Amino acid sequence: MQVLLKPFPYRYMEYEKKLMIRELETFFPSAVACFQNGMWVLENLAKHEIKKLEWLTFIGEYKVNGKWYKTFQNKIEEPEHHGPGRQHTRYSTHGVHEYKGKYNPQIVHFMLNLLGITKQSKVLDPFNGSGTTTLECAHLGIRAVGTDINPMACFIANSKLKTFSVDVETARDTVFKFINKFKSTTTSQLCNDERMEYLRKWIPTNNLNVLESIRLFALTQAPELSCLMLTVASDLIREYSYQEPQDLRIRRRKTPLPTLPLLEAFSTRVTTLLQKIQAARQTIGRNFSYKNYALCCDVKRDQPFKKNKFDAVITSPPYATALPYIDTQRISLVWLGLCEADQVHKLESCLIGSRETNSGEKDLLKKGFKVNDADLPRELYSLVCDMEKSVSEADGFRRRAVPYLFYRYLSDMKSVFVNVAKMAKDNAPFALIVGHNRTTLGGKTFYIDTPNLLSRLASGCGWRHEETIILETYKRYGLNQKNAIGNESMVILRKV
Repeated sequence: MQVLLKPFPYRYMEYEKKLMIRELETFFPSAVACFQNGMWVLENLAKHEIKKLEWLTFIGEYKVNGKWYKTFQNKIEEPEHHGPGRQHTRYSTHGVHEYKGKYNPQIVHFMLNLLGITKQSKVLDPFNGSGTTTLECAHLGIRAVGTDINPMACFIANSKLKTFSVDVETARDTVFKFINKFKSTTTSQLCNDERMEYLRKWIPTNNLNVLESIRLFALTQAPELSCLMLTVASDLIREYSYQEPQDLRIRRRKTPLPTLPLLEAFSTRVTTLLQKIQAARQTIGRNFSYKNYALCCDVKRDQPFKKNKFDAVITSPPYATALPYIDTQRISLVWLGLCEADQVHKLESCLIGSRETNSGEKDLLKKGFKVNDADLPRELYSLVCDMEKSVSEADGFRRRAVPYLFYRYLSDMKSVFVNVAKMAKDNAPFALIVGHNRTTLGGKTFYIDTPNLLSRLASGCGWRHEETIILETYKRYGLNQKNAIGNESMVILRKV
């Protein structure tokens, strides 16, 4: 049987073209494919393979027996209105919060196809972040659970899942009711506790009044919509605070505050989100997996799912000297009551890849490094030793700490591989999206091949390396340009 495949109208990046071909090879191993006149032509397609066409990630339409059909990915992205630009990544509730460092949902969809994950499978994401994996699995009716040590990440991830089930018309009416009520009342009195004292330092009074009104209304009068309202409002905090929106660290802004009132921005954002939910539901129907969720825990120490083992693991782990996820969302964490202001630094230092340590932690870290108490493989330990030897007096105090922080990162990731292996079934695949780092110490530049290092590390922790798919031009959206990582790889491991 011959089938025609029409790509999306957006401009494909090189990694997308590569993954498209890989997906065709995976789904249709016996078919002969050629690209002509802007379309793929598949020859020798078996009848039982036709149903797989609907689930292709990077194909927009397919023609079978003279009739064109849209793929699932096309239908769920359609409300975003494809243009000649890039693929859309904020469909459904993926765009409820612009969490920094998240990967594209299409990548998750592709990995599920590549690994042969079905609706009978159960997936784990040990670095769930804002929940791209758990939500994308839910769209496809696949059970998935995520873990993250960051309470803000778990709040957003669970909000994405819960918000998908809200009654759209009721939500519109409720938000409209809140806006009218807010406009008709006088300015509310803000309390004087420690939380409010901190928020006053970072949020203009008029904007803080709006935020507190949203929070009070959501928690007391619309609990069924609280996740939606609080998550949308928290995503606007950076833009409407004294924090510089383009800075990942919490520093005073140099750019002017928006001219659009916060309440109007909130209303527009909620309205747009509800439209996306309504459209996504029409595509997904009853297949959505409402049992997916995110659990706040430390995966390098905890094994919360010992009894229910997973068929596959899909994640994007943090990097050495990772993004300051906690500092970036510090104001929102305090506003939501997820973390007290004086506990933010402690929480940041617990993240894998964190740059934060106190003097006592540094001393312990140095002692552990000297004797390799984490028992890192020789080549990995030698690399860190080389980094330490290269440090010079000209390096600042933060740069001098890099070798020890990198050693801690590898030690922590080793613990993760050990723990995740205990929660995975035998022969379960483990797919990671991870990129390369580089750092300069004493004038010497170290190019850190993190995909290769983690593959080597995992090999001694219950996993074997199966393959690495290089994504030379993969770009994450949502990162400011200077921190964007343009060279990443997809590492596939297998539980032994």
